[in-house]
Amino acid sequence: MGDDVPFAQQVDPFNTGFVPFQPPVVEEPRWQISGDDCQVVTVLLDPEEELKTEPGSMMFMSPSVETDVECGCFDGCGRMCAGEPCVKVGLKNGGGDAAYVGLTPNFPAKVVPVELSNMKNFVAKSGAIMSSLGDVNISTSCDTNPATCCCTSLGMCRQSLDGEGTAFLAAGGTILVKELKEGETLIVDSESVVGFQDTIGFGITPNQFCTCCFGGEGMCNATMEGPGTVVVQSMSFKKYIKNVAPPPNAYKMRERMGAGYMGGTDFDFD
Repeated sequence: MGDDVPFAQQVDPFNTGFVPFQPPVVEEPRWQISGDDCQVVTVLLDPEEELKTEPGSMMFMSPSVETDVECGCFDGCGRMCAGEPCVKVGLKNGGGDAAYVGLTPNFPAKVVPVELSNMKNFVAKSGAIMSSLGDVNISTSCDTNPATCCCTSLGMCRQSLDGEGTAFLAAGGTILVKELKEGETLIVDSESVVGFQDTIGFGITPNQFCTCCFGGEGMCNATMEGPGTVVVQSMSFKKYIKNVAPPPNAYKMRERMGAGYMGGTDFDFD
């Protein structure tokens, strides 16, 4: 498209409301995201400042950064209910000058920063949070509605974020964001949801019998009613594993085939 076409029309020519996720612009940048996929976020830490992250996400850091773990029983149980490891890693700058830490998700994913000063009361799907910087309160958000709890992939426990800091989420594929207006409704595959503001009404819509059995969408799709922000992904980790994992009994079949070739014996797959 030409330069005279508005940017919003360039990224969303069909007026769907979905636009590619862009990292928020802040007055004093404290982090930088590198790469197109399997991204790395580099965070700048002031003296005595601490960054909390999930185990295994640290890629590199300054020599002055000290490592500790947080594994309280009560907090650990809450994190496990929300799909997180029971242990959180603390990376604290113990030096007198600014230090850096490089983090990367534990699966092929992009880093999605959420500035909670601009996006209040954000609810993330189970296991989506990678790390947090600053005043970020992470708690468990429980869904007591049996329909949405049992019939969507988001489950009963999700992660609730509030505060004034930055939370870094991990999401796969292409990341899109949509601002739902008051009363506007969206139907979405629940597996594709990364997170949403808690002002959004979350529900389900059942699929027809044939779609349920053969359409690959399951019994229900999720519905979201505005106002609020929705963030979605094209390739969740669960979907990625489903597509690259070997079929059931593949190892057993390979053993039988190997025995047949090496020993000259017949084999079957029953």
